[in-house]
Amino acid sequence: MKMNSSYLISLMMISMSTIMSMMTNNWLFMWILMEINLFMFMPMMSKKKMNDQSIKYFIIQSFSSHLLVFSILMSSISLTPHKTSILILTSLLMKIGMSPFHFWLPEIMKNLKWKECFMLSTLIKITPMIFVNKMCSLNLMIIPMIMSMITGTMAGFNQFNLKKLMAYSSIFNLTWMTISFLTSKKLTLMFMVIYSLITYKIMKFFMKKNILYLNQLNHLNLKEKITMNLNMLSLMGLPPMMGFIPKWLILKEMIVKSNVLSTFMILTSLMSMFMYMQMNSFSFTNFSIKKKNIKKNKFKSLSIINLIFMPMIMMIMIN
Repeated sequence: MKMNSSYLISLMMISMSTIMSMMTNNWLFMWILMEINLFMFMPMMSKKKMNDQSIKYFIIQSFSSHLLVFSILMSSISLTPHKTSILILTSLLMKIGMSPFHFWLPEIMKNLKWKECFMLSTLIKITPMIFVNKMCSLNLMIIPMIMSMITGTMAGFNQFNLKKLMAYSSIFNLTWMTISFLTSKKLTLMFMVIYSLITYKIMKFFMKKNILYLNQLNHLNLKEKITMNLNMLSLMGLPPMMGFIPKWLILKEMIVKSNVLSTFMILTSLMSMFMYMQMNSFSFTNFSIKKKNIKKNKFKSLSIINLIFMPMIMMIMIN
């Protein structure tokens, strides 16, 4: 992956601000770190000049940041607890793209490159998630999380644009990500590492093969289809794939705290499997299409990493 100096500096600044946000308890300093992420990510979205996507992203993020500061100040003046403030919750939901304030995320991601889509789905969300953990209670987050799971699954049906499909997948996994941040640091680290690794493999595969739409999967050979389908099965959390491990542990913790939310997590996970399985069935049922002028490049896959479920379970049970 080739990167120029400005791209590399922006990436380093985003990484440093994300790491620093894990070490602070001051909400003002964390808000400044979120603004650093905003201003460092915008040059990555528009290489040469400002485009429509970067302006939309700037307007939404700046409005949510101002609303967050305003709501925290109002809560401090009125001496009300921050964890019960609806305005703080609204600003943070808008910041991370959780339902019902998710409409900007698929529209922006469909015009970005795969590298920026990966960063918007993983690294950019860490600092606002830490803010959610410190400023919002679980009871206040139940309804938005249920709406996000339903929206992420229902909107992904019959979606042919793969970038929008990955955006709705990110909205669906936001609930699991939020619960991991609200439960324990070990679950948070495990979920973010595994989810980021699987998402990186999928998006890098699409970027290397220059795939943007669902019908382009027909031109892949059998080995590439198996590689893509294994990654998708792991992303949906189907056992015995690696993506099932953090979701299983999160659900185990969530059953003790909220039966309603855990029930919706199970039901929407079953519904989301159809969203991913349609990609598998679409690619595997079209072997008869002739491939014309398709260069077969060698693609070294790490799909075996999805099959290390049993050793990780043994390590968890021993600990």
